[in-house]
Amino acid sequence: MENAYARSVPEVLEFFGVELSKGLTDSQVARHARLYGRNVLPQEKSTSFWKLVLKQFDDLLVKILIVAAFVSFFLALANGETGSSAFLEPTVILMILAANAAVGVITETNAEKALEELRAYQADVATVLRSGCFSIVPATDLVPGDIVEVSVGCKVPADLRMIEILSNQLRVDQAILTGESCSVEKELDATTTTNAVYQDKTNILFSVDNSKIQFWETLDEVMGSICRIGFGDRNAEGVSLLHFAGASD
Repeated sequence: MENAYARSVPEVLEFFGVELSKGLTDSQVARHARLYGRNVLPQEKSTSFWKLVLKQFDDLLVKILIVAAFVSFFLALANGETGSSAFLEPTVILMILAANAAVGVITETNAEKALEELRAYQADVATVLRSGCFSIVPATDLVPGDIVEVSVGCKVPADLRMIEILSNQLRVDQAILTGESCSVEKELDATTTTNAVYQDKTNILFSVDNSKIQFWETLDEVMGSICRIGFGDRNAEGVSLLHFAGASD
């Protein structure tokens, strides 16, 4: 289900054929698991250092500059030029290419490390309502359409589309995803912004929001829905339902 943040709660429930009071049946869970896969980050093989280095030179402009450096070098030899000034131009070009490759390798290495750090934020288990009963299951077994209960302070097991807030205010810390310095307030209203970015999706709780979920004034319950499966995967489509339990539960 695309753009869950722009959909109404009845649309979400109808799309998955789930009753809010009962959750999915066992047959629905099995079908959704086959359709959407597991709620995990895709495991990618780490790229070796030398492959990263070579990758930085696999660019048309870089190849042109390398050829230009060698042409300049051989022209200097052919013209009988001597001294450091004769090879200044090719040396500068090669130094720039080396610096560019170093920056590229560092950037890609940091990106791989960031992905590994995101895995540390994945919830281990989730309390899910299926066939009218709550039970604890591995968070990786969640599927779109599941109704999940999460207590205050727990990690968010998947991206969630909230459907009901039974407290006066709900704020979460999503700095690891958006870079926002303060916790942000969440609300139920559908977002009508075209091509909404993460900050615009005020009815969504993201799986990297960690455990910093804050209820203000009345500590009670919040109802929501998982809008994507695949922990931290912003491309996997699908919506599940979430039931947030406050401290008073």
